[in-house]
Amino acid sequence: MKNVYTSLLIFLAISIYSQKANAQCNWQTIINDGFEYSTIIPDLIPSTTYQNVPQTFSVHSGAKSMYMNFVNCVSGTGTCAGALVYVRTLSVCENMPVRISLWLTTTFTGGQSNMKMVIRDGNGLVLDSTANVLAPYSPTWTQYISNSVTSTTPTITFSMYTNVDGGPGNDLSCDDFKFEKCVSVSSSQAASICSNLDSLNLLSSLNNNPVTTGTWTGPSTLTNGYWGTYFNGINTQGTYIYSSTPYGTAVGCPSRIDTVVAFNSPNPVVNLPLDTTLCTTQFLSLNAGAAGITSYLWSTNATTSNIIASSSTNSTISYSVIVTNQAGCTGSDTINISFIICSGLGDDVQEIKMSIFPNPSSDFIQLQLSDPIKKDLHFLLMDVQGKVVMNELISSQQVQFSVIDFPNGMYQYRMMEENVVKATGKLMIQR
Repeated sequence: MKNVYTSLLIFLAISIYSQKANAQCNWQTIINDGFEYSTIIPDLIPSTTYQNVPQTFSVHSGAKSMYMNFVNCVSGTGTCAGALVYVRTLSVCENMPVRISLWLTTTFTGGQSNMKMVIRDGNGLVLDSTANVLAPYSPTWTQYISNSVTSTTPTITFSMYTNVDGGPGNDLSCDDFKFEKCVSVSSSQAASICSNLDSLNLLSSLNNNPVTTGTWTGPSTLTNGYWGTYFNGINTQGTYIYSSTPYGTAVGCPSRIDTVVAFNSPNPVVNLPLDTTLCTTQFLSLNAGAAGITSYLWSTNATTSNIIASSSTNSTISYSVIVTNQAGCTGSDTINISFIICSGLGDDVQEIKMSIFPNPSSDFIQLQLSDPIKKDLHFLLMDVQGKVVMNELISSQQVQFSVIDFPNGMYQYRMMEENVVKATGKLMIQR
């Protein structure tokens, strides 16, 4: 019984310009503020520091920095622990990852410059929070870098809070404030779709979480809007482009282009033997191997290219296999084998009592006869095709033979006495 897919394969090679993961980011600077000006720093909270314009007191680069000499906290008045000292609102592209960094130092020892950094979206939702950022003693600087954050609002706010009371020797120099956006690197992938399906939604083949507001263009018209349904036998092979704006439509927010190349490719074909009948003393090697096949799955749960079919009882067994090729397309086939108990020499014969062990064997077998040898005995071992691979004269009740050079598989043995079968059975070689 056959069930082999022979239909066409649509192979999709997808070149993606999109955001998938931060590991694929090109971090691009949106704002790099070195505080190189003389006007009031607009994002400082009034009355929290003694200086509200950039200073030359301690700088990381350039000539100036934001020198935050906190107002002394006296009886709960002034810049006390937990006070908000700096808040900056930034425009962002929705759904695009961004991050913030800042260099910090202090000219006084101790823990006076202990800060909390918080990033919120436009609705006040906390996207990132770093509880304790300690500035080292000048001239050493440390860089605070936020986690990558993604906002669904068009703005975010960056806030700084002091964790300790303002007092003598309490200061913080901040320099080189940087705001960056993540622009993904163009990437490519291959995804295959077998044409045993009547149609394919090209959008579902994209693994980069595409938005559903895009449009398709290509050599023929796809249906179902953003799904981009491609019908086998109707649509034309070629390059289809999905254009979308996953980061919103604000100025400076990039669009995304996904390219899908659809073309035909042959399906894998597997041919098992025709349905057959075997004696219970026989076995059959089933091989599903073919060019381009990368994986196998049998109804027996085996994952090798071939298996041995056998049974010791009257039964009909169905063996089926699913194969997968390099493109991810599958084919299948099935064979039904009826095992029957045959009369004559084909049946197991045990006129001579003997045992073979180990069985299965990996490197040697040992034969043990229960009675002394009266006439010449020959031990024959045959492979699945019936070819004799071993023919040995037995001269003692116990003898050992090497099978280390024989391939894995099921073998049949016979003990012959003057051309008469005196014992038969099966031996499995397995490593």
